[in-house]
Amino acid sequence: MATPWKHNLRSSHSTEIATETTPGFAILDAQWSPHSSMHGEVLAVATSTGRLMLYELQSNDGSMKLASRCSEQVCEASTLVLSLAWHPSQANVVGVTLSDGRVCLCECTGSEQWAPGTAISVSAVHEHSLEAWTLAFASYDSDTAVLSGGDDLVLQLSTLDDHDAVTHRWQDRKAHEAGVTAIVPLSSDLVLTGSYDDHLRLLSAPLAGRRQVLADVNLDGGVWRLKTLGGSCAPASPALSEGTRSLIILASCMHAGTRVVKLSRGRDDVWQFEVLAQFEEHKSMNYGSDFQPSESTLKSIVSTSFYDRLLCLWKFETRGNKGASSAIEPGAESKD
Repeated sequence: MATPWKHNLRSSHSTEIATETTPGFAILDAQWSPHSSMHGEVLAVATSTGRLMLYELQSNDGSMKLASRCSEQVCEASTLVLSLAWHPSQANVVGVTLSDGRVCLCECTGSEQWAPGTAISVSAVHEHSLEAWTLAFASYDSDTAVLSGGDDLVLQLSTLDDHDAVTHRWQDRKAHEAGVTAIVPLSSDLVLTGSYDDHLRLLSAPLAGRRQVLADVNLDGGVWRLKTLGGSCAPASPALSEGTRSLIILASCMHAGTRVVKLSRGRDDVWQFEVLAQFEEHKSMNYGSDFQPSESTLKSIVSTSFYDRLLCLWKFETRGNKGASSAIEPGAESKD
């Protein structure tokens, strides 16, 4: 049994405001829709029984609840939906990766998006020979691309036209020494990746031409999830503009805990990583971390771990584009 829930962060405390038990499956991934203006506060959930679930955050008389909205059996019940991502411009499309290696698009075809009973079509993008751990949408000029990583060490890219017809562009088997577990597109040809080999990498990954590792750093644990602190929250919005010289990254590093990493570009256009801070209160696998968007340089960060069921709230001080302090202020901790 798993429980999707939503917390409210205030000061140094987190308050649970909505919860919904799921007695039939475990949850592998959950992502809020960036298209709330089109269909409300919708949460997409990847399940252990091959199903994509959609929940809606509803408010009634001052109380809030997560209500089941619709679902689709994406694949066989014995196959896990491992990760998901919302399409950057099409609010009726969610990309998913599966434990049998497939990467697919789930498209809601009804007139009312993700309404109960609506039809959802599933189409393949490409495949990995082992588990497909992660995917991300990216913009390559006029093309929307799907990048995915798998346990087969492969990073691959396909593009979609205006009718979502797929063109497979390339596979890369040389950049990683273990499974590819996290992908964050930064610009039209720069991509951050995380891997089981403990490395965070910056890759030059153009639509055509050779892929190249521009910088890498060993974070002492498998890099399972990545977030950039600041910038747009839209799925395919570039985090790096032409004049950007540095970026702060939040990395969930499994048994090593959480890392705050700075990516910077020197005047000679050479990129490098620097570990600014680490949070190691977790006693088991840190599979997820995120931050509360704000204009303040003092960021509230939530990190979670698996076996000890621990949620930690802590703070990190950034200092504009030129750097960050390594001071960490642990906040409230709670167990599910």
